[in-house]
This record gives sequence, C-alpha cells and structure tokens, in this order.
Amino acid sequence: MLWKYIEEKMNCHPDSRISEDAVSFTYQEAVDFAKQFADRLDGACYAILCRSELFAALAILSCIAAEVTFVPMSYRYGRKHCERILETVHPDFVITDILGQLTVVTLDDGTYQEPQGERPAAILCTSGTTGTPKGIMLSRRNLLTNIADINRYFAIDSADKILIARPVYHCAVLTGEFFISLCRGANISFYSEGLNPALLLQKIKKENITVLCGTPTMFMTLAQFGRRAAACSSLRTIVISGECLDTVRAKAIEKAFPAAKIYHVYGLTEASPRVAFLPPDLFATRGDWVGYPLHSVELRVVDRRGNPAAPGETGELCVRGNSVMMGYYNDPGATAAVLRGGWLHTGDMAVMEPNGLVKIRGRKDNMIIRGGMNIYPQEIEKNLSQDIRVREVMAYGIPDAFSGEKIGLQIAGDFTNRDQVLRLCQRMLLPYQMPSVVELVDTLPKNGSGKIIRAKTVRRTRDNV
Repeated sequence: MLWKYIEEKMNCHPDSRISEDAVSFTYQEAVDFAKQFADRLDGACYAILCRSELFAALAILSCIAAEVTFVPMSYRYGRKHCERILETVHPDFVITDILGQLTVVTLDDGTYQEPQGERPAAILCTSGTTGTPKGIMLSRRNLLTNIADINRYFAIDSADKILIARPVYHCAVLTGEFFISLCRGANISFYSEGLNPALLLQKIKKENITVLCGTPTMFMTLAQFGRRAAACSSLRTIVISGECLDTVRAKAIEKAFPAAKIYHVYGLTEASPRVAFLPPDLFATRGDWVGYPLHSVELRVVDRRGNPAAPGETGELCVRGNSVMMGYYNDPGATAAVLRGGWLHTGDMAVMEPNGLVKIRGRKDNMIIRGGMNIYPQEIEKNLSQDIRVREVMAYGIPDAFSGEKIGLQIAGDFTNRDQVLRLCQRMLLPYQMPSVVELVDTLPKNGSGKIIRAKTVRRTRDNV
C-alpha cells in the first residue's frame, strides 16, 4: 500500500532528481533501483547505516518496496548511538554503504523478534541520549496517513529544489521532507555533513535551493551567517520544527528570510510525526504557535486528572488518529503508559484556543517544580532571548532538598561575567524564575540536525529524549 502510493507519485515526475554532490538519480532510476534492491531483501528487519543520506534514502525505499521493516541509524550521532539502537531492536541485517555502494551485511548477534500481527513498516528509535532508546513502530497506514495529510497543505512542486540537511533517521525528515518531496515531485539534494552554516549557505547558493526545513536554532545560525553571505535569496519555503519557537526568534527568522513562506509545524515520532501546522499567512502574528491539527488528526488538552482543559488553560496535549504509532517495540509497559483510552499522551504541555489553534509551552518532563510552582524552561529562555546579547540559552532543573528544584542556566552570548547575566535575569524574569546557578558557555551542545540537546544539560536522572 505505501510503496504503491509512493511509486505512483514518483512515476508522475520521472525526470525529477535525487542527488548528493556528484551522485544523482532521476525518480525513474530511483524507483527501478529500489525494486531491484528489494529483491535481495528476504529477511524481516533491516537496520540502515549509511554515510551518505542519499544512499540511506534509497535503502529506505528498497525496504518499503520489499515490505520489510527498516530501522534507520545515523553516523552523525556516533557509534554509541548506533549500538544502543542495535541493542534495542536486534535486527538480523544492516544495509550500509561502507563499500561505496549499498550492501547487505548479516549481523551475527541479531535476535529480532517480529511483532505479532502486522509487520511494522519502520521502527524509529528515540535518541536515547541518557538511556536506552524506545523503538517506535510505525505501520504503513501510519506513514501513508501522515504523508497524505501533509500533501493537503504543503505547497511545493516539481519546480522546487529541497535541501535535506538533517539525517533521514529523524521521522520529521523522513516523512515531512523526503516522502512528501517524492510525492510532490520536488528535486531533492542531500547534505550528509555535520551542522556547518558556511557549507550549508554555500550549498543553498550554488544549487539554488528553494525549500529548507530545520530547527529554530539552525535557522537563527543561518540568519547570522546569511547577513554577511547573502546566500539565501533563493529560499521560497521554510519549515520550522523540532524546538519551541518564541516570538523573538520567529521575528528574527522572518526578517532574515523575507522572500520565504514560513511554516511552523509540530509533531512527534509516535505520530508519524506531523500533528499540527501553522499556515505561512499566520506566521507574522502567531509565529510562536504551532497551528491547527492536520486533516486526520484530533487533538485535545487535558489537565492532571485527564479531564479536558478549558480554552487557554495549560495541560498535556493528546493526539488521536490513524497516524498514531502501533506501539513501542517489545515494550508493552511503555506503550500502555502513553496510549490510553485511544489517545496518545505526548508529554508536551500546550494551550488550545476554541478554534483549534495550538501553542506548545514545553515538555512535561522538563518542567521545573520550584516551591510548588510549575516553571517551563522554554519560558525563561524565551524571555532572556529578547536581549540582543543572547545567542543561545538553556534553563534546567537541579534537585534541591529545600525547594524541590532550583534553576540552572547555561547561556552563550556577549557577556563578560555572571553578574551581567544576573542583572539581565532580574530585568526579564519573574522572581520565581530566577536562576541559582549561571554558567557562561561558548555554545550549547547540538545533535546532527542542529537541535539543542537538552538532555546533556538537564542534570536529572530521568531520560529526556
């Protein structure tokens, strides 16, 4: 079902191209390659580990054509990241480009247990930065539903060229960039290096890129470089996701890319992943909101007791629809904890207007509880980011026997000492938001997609992924 849909869409644009540097395939050639390589896949589950994102994408298409389960990994996240995924799923085979072409390697210690019932199309693992990742099982219907939903609103076509700068390991990239581009006939250019603003800008300019997706942090970095390089004038469509976006950064991105239509979108891997989108015509006034639910998605916000929250009241966002995952691989307990009563409990705290417009306030498990007050790190970060001296900032909780938690702050910017930061905090924050610990840093750690890695900074035992 999924392969037939993608193949039919690609056949409508046989001359559109998928490329990375000097390697290039037409859509027709990519379809032919996927079907031929699929004939070699007679197992149940295949991990994918390629240095080239183009080859990783071709391997994924091949697995879909063969109707086997694929488990993407990423070289950009290092050996330990890959080992954790292998230890979670235990696939019997891995598809790799280590020899310069796609090759199937048998893993001697593979003990993959195929779930009963429907075979998953994919098992996508959470980053698992501080612990064992969860394997999110997505069905063909899950992915197909999400692709069709995005296809209803995302205005790109065969005249566009999209730069996919993040690993296809991420569901947002897999569905919201790669699959949807194939369905729309857009020309695709892959970038397999780490986050390097100068190289990205060079590629955007050289290849006349019109579509780019990424995190707020990535776009802010490009905006700072772009003022000098003037390399982004070709961009016509921007999609922002992956982190909470505040109004200050939204305005800065809008100013830096005045010719681009900007979508702000929200999702999570457990929902395949897209859940909501903000149309470009609302970005100027509602840039920090993630928009309306997709066509097949139903949303609600609930309070601590699981009752519907009032409009404008903060609660946990819950999702229902055909794009919600099958469950976590080999982990019924974790599955039952988030899939309750037919709803996926996202762990994201949100507010919803009566017309369905949604705003994400932060992660439930990142919330700092200080003296009984619920404090969202993103609100502290948003307020401090209004000062032009602040480049990056992250707030986090530190266990404290007296107040429950105290607030720590890591900040990168034009500051010479902590006292300057504390004076800024006194001016921009409420008294209960004031940090107890301030650390000046050159930059905050980021993953391969340019997203700030909160888990390496939050000093807690729980796993923030």
